[in-house]
Amino acid sequence: MEDNSKKLITFLMEHEGKDFDAIIKDEIEGIVGFSFMTYVKGAKIHTQSGRITVSEPNTGTYFYLPISGIEQIYDETCGRYDIALTIKYNNGYSIYIQIFEPYWKD
Repeated sequence: MEDNSKKLITFLMEHEGKDFDAIIKDEIEGIVGFSFMTYVKGAKIHTQSGRITVSEPNTGTYFYLPISGIEQIYDETCGRYDIALTIKYNNGYSIYIQIFEPYWKD
């Protein structure tokens, strides 16, 4: 479990300053669940007790991710400009995160 927490923190810290798109999904098989999406531009990453925060200082947009209870982290990156991961938690929820770097930063 602790390895997954460290892996998540390291991954997100490496992409600080980029744009984050996060979707939370309730993937209970056979049941219509719910999902929420948030977009954070120019993310600042903060670690706190039990969670990591991805925030946008100018607008106050943010999302928290628990760093405990992580069942598995799947790296779904498909290339330099398609960075993504899915975090599956023991409670049945999953978070899909895409990370974007504006094209003008090349």
